[in-house]
Amino acid sequence: MNSELVKECLRKFSEVLSFNYPAVGWYFSSENIEDSFIYKRDRWVCMFMYWAIVLKKGKRIQFSADCGKACPGIQEFGGFTPPVDDDGKFIAETERFKQTRALAQAYYREYVAEIHTPPEKFVYVEKIEKIDKNREIEVVNLFPDITGLANLTGLASYDREESGTLIPFASGCQSAFSTPYNEKFKERPKCIVGLMDVLVRRFVPDDMIMFSVPANRFVEMANNIEGSFLDKNFNNPTSF
Repeated sequence: MNSELVKECLRKFSEVLSFNYPAVGWYFSSENIEDSFIYKRDRWVCMFMYWAIVLKKGKRIQFSADCGKACPGIQEFGGFTPPVDDDGKFIAETERFKQTRALAQAYYREYVAEIHTPPEKFVYVEKIEKIDKNREIEVVNLFPDITGLANLTGLASYDREESGTLIPFASGCQSAFSTPYNEKFKERPKCIVGLMDVLVRRFVPDDMIMFSVPANRFVEMANNIEGSFLDKNFNNPTSF
């Protein structure tokens, strides 16, 4: 979705909801954009260790197949490098996020099925307000307070028979990008409540929760605000 359209939709949301942190967007590009933050390749880091440079300093982070040891999550989940199959050992025995290696391996098969070949050499994450007008945003990350999360969850189901939101077992970078990006390709894309990764919670503020939306669904939801329970002109007669 064109970044200018996404920005206009974000303004609609900002009129009726409050957010703890600025919204960010993900977009692909063939360009090695100047002044982007690039991780040092020789040591492991989690992308959320550097999340503040996006939200507070307005930097964009670049990801590609050439990140070395740094942030392997987006390299793998973003389709830039083949995912490592260790037969479930790391998740089950090192992190203990799954009871058995068989369960960990089932999770591996599930997330591998979500991975798409990236259309360009790079993917970037940046505050939406700073993204150039010629960019095509793939995924939007919102950071609501708890009331905002309830409202977003309600709006995600406003035009659906089924729930429009998922809270999956997923890594932080999965919930930020690859899982909502995969939803983009579905007939009825869903929103993802993220940052439920136990490891990632060490690197983000206690009041940070993520609501990730494929950009096509984000536009639909923004257009549904008028006439819904979030409409500024609606006074709910059941409100106390």
